[in-house]
Amino acid sequence: MVLTCPRCGCENETRSSFCERCLHEFPSDVWDDRRLICPECRYDNPYANDHCERCHEPLKPGQAE
Repeated sequence: MVLTCPRCGCENETRSSFCERCLHEFPSDVWDDRRLICPECRYDNPYANDHCERCHEPLKPGQAE
């Protein structure tokens, strides 16, 4: 499934909770099982995580280590 971002028009395929280009947050009902893809190592993390399980990179926009 591909989701087109309503803000920038980017086609997102990673099932992330945020747009790959503009970081617009998608509504909670868009994906059945929301996940966060690490921007550093591309590891697939559960949505509740604040940091990547593999490399500990912050996962949510505006978050600092």
